[in-house]
Amino acid sequence: MTTEWAVVAAAEQFTVDPRNSGELTFTVSNPGNAPDTVVFDVAPGDGSQRAWFTVAEPQRVVPGQGSVSFLVKLAVPAGTPPRRYDMTGFAYSANTAPEESSRSSGRVTYEVRAVAPPRRTPWLWIAAAAALVLVVVAVGVVLLTRDGEPAPGEPRVVTVEAESLVDAAVIKSPQNSKAAVGAQPNCCGVTWSGDKQLFFTGLAIGDQVTVTVQIPADGTWRFATTRTTAPDYANTVFAVDGNQVGGTFLGFTPTVRKTEFLDVGSVQLARGPHQVTLLVVGKTQGTNRYFAGVDEIRFTEIVAQAVAR
Repeated sequence: MTTEWAVVAAAEQFTVDPRNSGELTFTVSNPGNAPDTVVFDVAPGDGSQRAWFTVAEPQRVVPGQGSVSFLVKLAVPAGTPPRRYDMTGFAYSANTAPEESSRSSGRVTYEVRAVAPPRRTPWLWIAAAAALVLVVVAVGVVLLTRDGEPAPGEPRVVTVEAESLVDAAVIKSPQNSKAAVGAQPNCCGVTWSGDKQLFFTGLAIGDQVTVTVQIPADGTWRFATTRTTAPDYANTVFAVDGNQVGGTFLGFTPTVRKTEFLDVGSVQLARGPHQVTLLVVGKTQGTNRYFAGVDEIRFTEIVAQAVAR
């Protein structure tokens, strides 16, 4: 019997950066009771090309009544005419012809902008200016840095051990699973910062845990985390104050591993407390566990640089 796949995009359009690059998550669900292997691919719209898109792990096993998420990355080549383009994501069973079991998402659009050609750089002038700046910065650091505050023009950095936020964490489960969160000590050959990590034992898609992080000043902040992967870890996304930041993190690896700091995305934040939510969106392995681990959370202030005239 053919699997009636359901394919849903996380948004109706890609958010494209100034280089005309972006990413978007697509979720494929298996409404049947039997597991099946799905293949996910991209159908480019008029004027675009398949080579503009890459799909992380395009073939996976989906358990019955389960879902998996696919991260699609977009990179539009330089010189592409600026206008609105579109694409669709589609999925089909690996053991059947695409035309027999293919199901598509809705149309997803993206706006390609004109990219200005690079300006010729006066290297000698810049080298002299850079030397002067280094002298000024060195003097400024000596004279103005005090009480742990960054020097003028230097970014603030907020790094938090995720397990330190467990006591005030809030768990939600739309399916009323018995999801829980705790501080897990070093195990399985992995050593975490502070010798512990935040360990979320989700049990269903939609389970989520929210922690609160204090931000010291208004501004734009780059959000990054160190994560853990394991055989029973889920695919997850982050949200800050209810808005998704970044794409899907794939939690599965055959053994327990710890990542370096991974960039999640940039957010505009006001001074004060902010809610960081870890949300389960799927899995890639046949298990009834949707676990996740977070070692450290970091927000780095993005400082605007003055432009020399």
